[in-house]
Amino acid sequence: MANWLAITHQKGQYVSAPIQIPIESGGVLSHVHWVKEDVTANSQIVIQTRYSMDKMEWSSWETCHNDGPVPGMNEDTAVDHPYLMYRVLLTAADLNKPPKLQEITFTFEPVLILYNKGDQICKPEIWIHKQGNGEIRIINQTRHGEEFHFKNLVHDEEVYVDNDRQHIETSLPVTYRYKDFNDQFLQLSVGKNILRIRGDAGIQFRYQFKLLQ
Repeated sequence: MANWLAITHQKGQYVSAPIQIPIESGGVLSHVHWVKEDVTANSQIVIQTRYSMDKMEWSSWETCHNDGPVPGMNEDTAVDHPYLMYRVLLTAADLNKPPKLQEITFTFEPVLILYNKGDQICKPEIWIHKQGNGEIRIINQTRHGEEFHFKNLVHDEEVYVDNDRQHIETSLPVTYRYKDFNDQFLQLSVGKNILRIRGDAGIQFRYQFKLLQ
């Protein structure tokens, strides 16, 4: 049933078309930010989102908070090129001064989740198959942004790292990668570890839980 604000055109909305997010990952870090003009008292702009994995079944609309995560899209949400829709709900207290949304930005970053089900920190083995020349960074958000970082890797190079023994090997002949490493070997805290990956590479992990006797 229409209310008085809607009848007098003091209330309106905009609904976006579905937007595909080009990410396939076991989880994502999401962020939404918008800029609006100053609005008069009792005027309001509300941003809501919903998402779908197949463009057919959609989540319910949920209200966003500026500079917060996109509701339902987090490190525990496995995604495969999902779709996102947003809607803008506008309420104007003064028809001569309607609220205006200047811009809105959504950011999504794939993350890798590793669970250490032991009682102590564990240090995994890592195999890196580099795609393209450049660096690779593994940032453990759970450990306050500790960063495992190689630079100057070359396309198709394979690097093996045993973080427990602090041992590094490369598939390149007569090449030592210790000088291209930041000497911060990867550690996994007990429980959930949120890893941000920077750089293009195939990465495999192997680790064993450590239990207190």
